[in-house]
Amino acid sequence: MQGFKKNKRPVALVTGFSSGIGLAYTKYLAKNNWELELIAQNPEKAKKAFESLSYPHSRYHLCDLSKPEDLDNVVKVIKEPNLIVANAGITKYGAAGSINKQEKRDLFYLLCNGVIDLIEEFIPSMINQGEGRIIIVSSIGAITPMPKSSIYASAKSAIYSYGQSLAKELSNKNISVTVSLPGYVRTDAHARAGLDHLKSKVPNWMWVNAEQVVKETERASIKKKSEIIPGIVYKLVRPFLKLSLANLIWNGMTKRKSKK
Repeated sequence: MQGFKKNKRPVALVTGFSSGIGLAYTKYLAKNNWELELIAQNPEKAKKAFESLSYPHSRYHLCDLSKPEDLDNVVKVIKEPNLIVANAGITKYGAAGSINKQEKRDLFYLLCNGVIDLIEEFIPSMINQGEGRIIIVSSIGAITPMPKSSIYASAKSAIYSYGQSLAKELSNKNISVTVSLPGYVRTDAHARAGLDHLKSKVPNWMWVNAEQVVKETERASIKKKSEIIPGIVYKLVRPFLKLSLANLIWNGMTKRKSKK
């Protein structure tokens, strides 16, 4: 971990800070003078992202958040946050029955159970402080079927439900909980999951950039909204996401061509 200067800035904890939405959120918070506690798994990417940030009031921790024991260790050295941005995650593509038990356990812990463990570790301190904000980055997949991504979608759906319930529970304690439900975001997540074909299959108007997700999510959090769907397109189509025709069109657009 890297040391930061002592000060009285509010503290933000960001998971998955080394790329995508996490990195965009980290840069946004640095510009707004937050003290940053940052978590990432990959040593090379974390070092590169941290050096590019070049922000003295921050430090990063290497942690595999799909492992309960790793999470237990890292929370012991993190300063109590005023803001939690639970963003770390991966996209996992695979037909039902094709993912082994350990992969499923790790994925579900990373995307759901681990998020809950992380947040609940710091809820008592937020209550004692009398304020706090929690942001959970879920996915539009939490509210629409995702064939061949059922484990991913179910974890995102579960954490969405948790966030909505937590928002109600903590609303009278001056602690807001906002769940962000982004659709296709311009990051390297799809490439890392072997879904490069989406770049050409999904129309340009269906993509949003990470900075837009951060801007809309942060605005919703400050307004104490319990959820936000970044991007006007996704806001407009939400009422139709569970319709069979909508899913037929969506699946047709994103289907990978079979190899001959």
